[in-house]
Amino acid sequence: MTARLRRRLRWRKATTGELETIAGRLERWPSEAGGAARHMFALSAIESFGAEPVRIAADDTDWAVAIVFPGRLIVPCGDAAAIRRAAPPSRRWRLMVGDLDAGDALLERSGPDPGLIVHDQRFLTVDPDRVPDGHAVPDPGLRRAQEEDLDRLAELAVQLHVDDRFGPNPGKVGWRGYRSRLEATTKQGLVSCVGPVGAPVFKVERSVSSRRFGVQLAGIVTAPEARGQGIGSGAVAAAVRQALVEGPRTRAISLHVREDNVPALTAYDRAGFVDREAWRLAVRR
Repeated sequence: MTARLRRRLRWRKATTGELETIAGRLERWPSEAGGAARHMFALSAIESFGAEPVRIAADDTDWAVAIVFPGRLIVPCGDAAAIRRAAPPSRRWRLMVGDLDAGDALLERSGPDPGLIVHDQRFLTVDPDRVPDGHAVPDPGLRRAQEEDLDRLAELAVQLHVDDRFGPNPGKVGWRGYRSRLEATTKQGLVSCVGPVGAPVFKVERSVSSRRFGVQLAGIVTAPEARGQGIGSGAVAAAVRQALVEGPRTRAISLHVREDNVPALTAYDRAGFVDREAWRLAVRR
């Protein structure tokens, strides 16, 4: 084993003065998806929260950052080699999301966990030239979610929890947790749905909504009784068209999805998304 491989890196908190350099490096990162699109969550977190969630591990040869919200989320970015050379920046996370190399490097360093569920995913971005107009793929009535929708939206979130194999139905406690989160994001205008007020049958959220770095769609789910009617592809296409109207036509729009979810991949393709690269998601039960 070489001296370089033996040498450990240490994660540390980033300083405010480093943020411009970190953001620039993430924006220019070489990848099929394009650095800014691949790293839009990390970049938007820096934009919104400054240095607080940013951890960095670097030397003259390797460089990595991680966005850490302790007890909730960790997003590794950068060189897999740097991530493997450092202890995890946090062991307190429930959800890990990232590109395949960085994500797997973090999971290797985290060690075995019997409660860990690891998913193979695909990272998709929109090609504006492929986005259908409202005649080709009609809007099924996508609207901004309201307070009266929250109970049903939480039920849809539980449905997605089961559909995406995050674990068994989390029951009333899980429902309350999803409702609490959705209440906050609904107030921020980040949740849209289809269906009558109080009884939506489709939900889509924005996990990123940045004029500079783009939009990431998440939490997409159609109620079982409403599937097979084109609601999902129509609503996602409508959400994409809305995002394109809000910003420049070149605005990055992304999502990630389980690679074996063929119906979803078909719907996203119809809405103008292109499959860019492998992605990793892991959740602790």
